[in-house]
Amino acid sequence: MLRKVMFFRAAGLALVMAMIALQTTPAEAENGRVYIKLTKASFVVGGSAGSGTLRFRGKRYPLSVGVVKVGLTIGVVTAELVGTARNLRRARDIEGIYVAATGSATLGKGRSSVLLENGKGVQLRLRGRQKGLEASLDVGGINIQFR
Repeated sequence: MLRKVMFFRAAGLALVMAMIALQTTPAEAENGRVYIKLTKASFVVGGSAGSGTLRFRGKRYPLSVGVVKVGLTIGVVTAELVGTARNLRRARDIEGIYVAATGSATLGKGRSSVLLENGKGVQLRLRGRQKGLEASLDVGGINIQFR
C-alpha cells in the first residue's frame, strides 16, 4: 500500500513539474522590423513592384513585394515604408497576401500609414513617405515573399 501511495505522489509531482515547465516556456509571437520600397503606377487598375527587408531575431531577410489594386486610381508614386511586423512566430510567417481598402492623395510629397494583416495573423503597421502624383480610392492586395 505504501508503494502505491509513493508511486502516485511521484507521478503527481512529475505531472505538476511538467505543467510548470510548459508554462514557463511559452511560444509567444514576436515582432520584427520591416522596410519596403515600392514604385506604383496606376490608371484604374494599378500595379506596384518593390522590395524590402525583414529584420527578425537578429537576422535580415530580403523580401519581394507585389501590389495589385482595382478602383479609382491614377498616378505614379514612389513610396518608402517602415514599420513593425507583429505576431511573427518564425520569419516565413511574413509571407502571404495582405488585403487592404485604401484612399490617398499625393501631390509632390506626402505621408502614408497603413495597417495590414495576412492569413497567418501577422500584422504590418507601416508608415512612410510618398513622392509623385496620385489620387486613389481602391481595394488591393499586397503579396510579400522571400527573395
